[in-house]
Amino acid sequence: MEELVEKAKRNDEQAFNELIISIQEEMYLIAKSKLRNEDDIADAIQEAILLCYKNIKKLRNNKSFKTWLIKILINECNNIYRRRKKNQISYEEENIENYLKVEENNFQNIGFDILIRNLKDDEKLILSLYYYSEYSTKEISKILKIKESTIKTKIFRAREKLKNQYKEGGYYE
Repeated sequence: MEELVEKAKRNDEQAFNELIISIQEEMYLIAKSKLRNEDDIADAIQEAILLCYKNIKKLRNNKSFKTWLIKILINECNNIYRRRKKNQISYEEENIENYLKVEENNFQNIGFDILIRNLKDDEKLILSLYYYSEYSTKEISKILKIKESTIKTKIFRAREKLKNQYKEGGYYE
């Protein structure tokens, strides 16, 4: 990956595309854990890719590319969320829109989405980063700028919620 990053820094579009393709599914899941509307998710990913493309030359450590791009994505998700909140679009409206817009490539993520749907947004994000993207608690701590011990606690508590939900049969409500 570091070689691709170096090539991308030298304006190699094919290398940049390969980098994005290698992380696109992960980006989708992370954006989905922060946003509910498919259009907003697509906008956040697109904006993050654009910012990454414009600023990749500023990246100091090529090993940090993935973490750097995820930070950009999370910031874009937060920006969209704040704009949405100002527009007062209800959660119900967003959910209805999402159910009407199920796409084929999302079916593989439905199991994970169903599993974490009742968790808080920050728990969804952390579990997505930890389990799906396989970031360490230390890496998640850097990405979200939260203490590593807090990340570990949130993972533990979210897992406990999921265990309780499973015991109660709450996945298929």
